[in-house]
Amino acid sequence: MEKSPSVIMTIQRQYLLPNCTLTLEGLSNAIGTQELRPSLDTLMRFECHFAKLDQTLVGGLDFLESLIQATSECTQSWMSGVQHTKAKRKARTADQVQLQPATDGQFQMSVPTTLLSTTGSETQSVDLQLSTVQLFDLSEALDQLLADSQTLPNLSSNIQPLSRREALSGQPLAKRAAPLALGTVSLAIATSALYFVPAPEISRPKDEPIPTETPVIPGTSPPPTGETTPAEPGETNPNPSSPASPATPSTETP
Repeated sequence: MEKSPSVIMTIQRQYLLPNCTLTLEGLSNAIGTQELRPSLDTLMRFECHFAKLDQTLVGGLDFLESLIQATSECTQSWMSGVQHTKAKRKARTADQVQLQPATDGQFQMSVPTTLLSTTGSETQSVDLQLSTVQLFDLSEALDQLLADSQTLPNLSSNIQPLSRREALSGQPLAKRAAPLALGTVSLAIATSALYFVPAPEISRPKDEPIPTETPVIPGTSPPPTGETTPAEPGETNPNPSSPASPATPSTETP
């Protein structure tokens, strides 16, 4: 039994956002026409259009891959404040898309004419000034494209986050060394202060007398603290050896 031949279909995909629109045209290698949404396997034309800009960038797969890489590196550098190592190397080449932060919240995009199909200009590159919302819509549209399994499934983005070394290298040397120096100085000051503190003396606790309680007769108020209770009539002196001596009258010598 013979297999049905492959039917090559030309399809178009669009990723629409308020400030950026990506349009892809290509071929599908789907067998038959039973698939509701056939995959776009081979890219023939790629368009990138920004709102409020008249020019549309038109290219192929090389332009799309370079745009994905430049957008990822630019957003990482702008949000982290550290310039990506690959972005530094790419700035020295003239055959890749360059996207760098500019002043007043703007971003400068430079696309070499070698990556574009139609430019309408004799310059070596096409330069565009993008706003923050245009850059983020471009990034969102590219994320939707990469997440779509039915559009260029073999597309490799090669997007990598900033390494730990690059993140640390973005901080000034004085800022990185300040916590270490502050910790060292604080440790030295604490050590010097402890050197002059005398050792504490340990003394044994003294034996304190156990207080005695005076019995309280019902119906009477307790005596105040520190005073003795007077003896009642009929009671004997508890200390007979020391009776009270009567007062002696004083005599005067004539």
